[in-house]
Amino acid sequence: MNKLRDNFYSVDSWLLLVVAIGTGLRVLRLGDFDNQYYTATVASMIQSPLNFLFASFDPGGFVMVDKPPVSFWIQAVPAMIFGTTSWSVTVPQVITGSLAIVVLYATVRTGFGRIAAVSSAVALACIPASIIIDSRNEPDALLSFILVLAAFSIVRAVRTGKLGWLIAFAILMGLGFNTKMLVAFIPLPAFLLYYLVASDIPIHKILKRSSLGVGIIVVVSLFWMSIVALTPPDNRPYVGSTPDNSIWTLAFRYNGLDRFTSFIGPRRIPPMSPGQVIGSGPTGVSMFPGQAPGPPQSRVPILSRQATGSGQTGISMVPSSAIGQGQAAPPLGSMGGQESGLLGLLYNPLSGQLGWLLPLALFSLSLIFIPLLTETVYRRPRTVFSLLRSSPRASQGVLWGGWFTTGVAVFGLASSTTTHPYYLVGVAVPMAAILGIGFSILWRTFRQGGSISWVFPGVLVSCFIYQAWSSHGLIADWAIAFATGVLFFGALIMVVGIYKRTTPKPLSSVAVIVSVLSVFVMPLSLGLTAGGRIVGPGMNPVRVASSMPMDREQDRVQIISSFISNQGDPGKLFAIGTVNARDAAPFIIAGIPAVSIGGFSGSDPVFSTESFRYMVERGELNYFLMPDRNNILRRPDRGSSQEQILRNVSLNWQDVSRLVGLPPRTIYRYRG
Repeated sequence: MNKLRDNFYSVDSWLLLVVAIGTGLRVLRLGDFDNQYYTATVASMIQSPLNFLFASFDPGGFVMVDKPPVSFWIQAVPAMIFGTTSWSVTVPQVITGSLAIVVLYATVRTGFGRIAAVSSAVALACIPASIIIDSRNEPDALLSFILVLAAFSIVRAVRTGKLGWLIAFAILMGLGFNTKMLVAFIPLPAFLLYYLVASDIPIHKILKRSSLGVGIIVVVSLFWMSIVALTPPDNRPYVGSTPDNSIWTLAFRYNGLDRFTSFIGPRRIPPMSPGQVIGSGPTGVSMFPGQAPGPPQSRVPILSRQATGSGQTGISMVPSSAIGQGQAAPPLGSMGGQESGLLGLLYNPLSGQLGWLLPLALFSLSLIFIPLLTETVYRRPRTVFSLLRSSPRASQGVLWGGWFTTGVAVFGLASSTTTHPYYLVGVAVPMAAILGIGFSILWRTFRQGGSISWVFPGVLVSCFIYQAWSSHGLIADWAIAFATGVLFFGALIMVVGIYKRTTPKPLSSVAVIVSVLSVFVMPLSLGLTAGGRIVGPGMNPVRVASSMPMDREQDRVQIISSFISNQGDPGKLFAIGTVNARDAAPFIIAGIPAVSIGGFSGSDPVFSTESFRYMVERGELNYFLMPDRNNILRRPDRGSSQEQILRNVSLNWQDVSRLVGLPPRTIYRYRG
């Protein structure tokens, strides 16, 4: 009991404060936005065991969501208890996001001490992409948590030499794959390299255990996919977002290679006029669905910082291509012809995802590896391996540095990052760790005094200038002014302390802490004010890329549902059919069975004309909602089965749009 009480009182009070702040930032955005494609999936999954197993988007179990099921299984738990709402499906992400701060603290502290651990926790708590992803129902939040748990497990496996921790690591990596498929394996090379170079056990045992770990990763990763692959297509939903109903296509093409097509050549971002909306109809209203940005292949609005004549920031809305159909995402963004790629990470909107902290992280990374360059290593390079085995700091530097550089390279070069900036949340955890470690190193050098002490204030001021320049017009001026004032007084005390050689004194330490915290003011402000529908910079009003405002679409769902209910002739299985999942999702969330004949994008061959006619003739579907005529991006391809079905509906079904109170050729009823 005394030991338990001592452990309780030894809990880092700074960690408790940081976790409270990080949790508060995420709770404040709880329910602010949910991806209705995923919310509808959860609503359908809890209606039957088969829907739950296969992560069916629709309640009838006709088509799967385009992601593996682990994150949705977890979201289904509060949905079964409290009902499927925008906040119930986001609660798990808030919890895992807050716990990730704790796990990162515990992992970093084992190798670099308390100061580095607390600093890493602060960084992760304030990174804008993490704040917003952790308060949405995207699978990325759970994936980040799983990966930081995997990092903790592999570090424990090295430090203790116990096989159990390595097995835990392997299982976690497999679960990560079943959360967002190949994206989960981005840090895997760094994890395995760390285990190989840092384990203080015989080399034959390292190889044997590594092989075992890789085997477990493969088995766990492929377990659910194998169930899908071995189940006859007639006994399971269609694999969404694939042209061939193959789970392997979904994993290795749609959620794999198609996300990183920019590796085959450079991408350039075309200049865009201030406030331009690409893909808008003749009335100037954007033609993209507005209920949600959708999954990573959806059309997502991106805020761009472009000066207008009034001095305000212009906002650009751009769509992604139909990734998954063998096409790379178009090169879109806000850098006015600036070539994207790694350098694109230093410009908005990508730079704001990480709170404009990437340059500081890159500098910190160099500080981590400098201790490896000893005089002995210069004379005999092979001794670096002995150093890695004997020094937890050096070996864990390989882990965090390898994860960070791999993530920056992959996401920096991937075409999908341009249209989906929130992918950079995959770099948040290792970047936070590197920032914390770099800060602890800089603090130690500052306390030593002498000319090297000038490095710390110089680095902070440089980082702050970059932040202030990049964030101007994207966050409130008062936040920039406040951060400037805090940094000014902190840096002043630090500079005077260097001159007076009082850097180890308490006042200098306070000045260091205050100055560092000022660097997180602007990322924190962005995390609070960024548009709820996106993960991107901006506190200006967002022009939602939508053919119909959210409230009008909700009204439409209510009007159509009431009409079908009053007519008393809903289908036996579905009340209404649509072309794509975005039109069906609001109905499913409202408890009205709906089916999307073309999956998420409307282009999946879920139904042939014969299978659709057979379903209708059996009385399983009596109403069909046509896609927006003005929205060419939501209409099926010419000659596709979806286009043929729509033609048949428009020619042979009864147009009841006026009876419903909607424009002509909007909703049809079967005349059977």
